[in-house]
Amino acid sequence: MIPRRAPAAAGRSPFPTAHPAAEEEEEATLAISDQRILYLVNIFIGNTARFLNSFASLCQDKLADVHRRILRLDANLTLLEAQLQSTCPDQEFKKEASLEATTSSSETIP
Repeated sequence: MIPRRAPAAAGRSPFPTAHPAAEEEEEATLAISDQRILYLVNIFIGNTARFLNSFASLCQDKLADVHRRILRLDANLTLLEAQLQSTCPDQEFKKEASLEATTSSSETIP
C-alpha cells in the first residue's frame, strides 16, 4: 500500500518550497519557455496555412485546365458527329446502338 501524507495546513504547500525569489525566477523561465513554444506553434500554423492555400490554388488551376480540355473535347466530338452525319445523311447514328455494340463486343473478348 502507498503511504499517504497528511493534508496540508491552510496556506502551506505539502511540498518543500524553495526561496520565493527562486520560485519567481522559475516561473519567469517557464513563462519565457511557454512564450517561445507559442511563437514556434504560431509560425508552424502560419507556414501550414500558407502551404495549404498555395496547394489549393494549384489544384484549382489544374482542375480548371482539365475542365477546359473536357469542354474542348466535347465541342470537337460534337463537330465530328455533325460532320459524320452530314457525310452520310441516309444512315442514322444512334448513341444507344453504338453503346450496345461496344458493350457486347467487350463482353465477347476473352
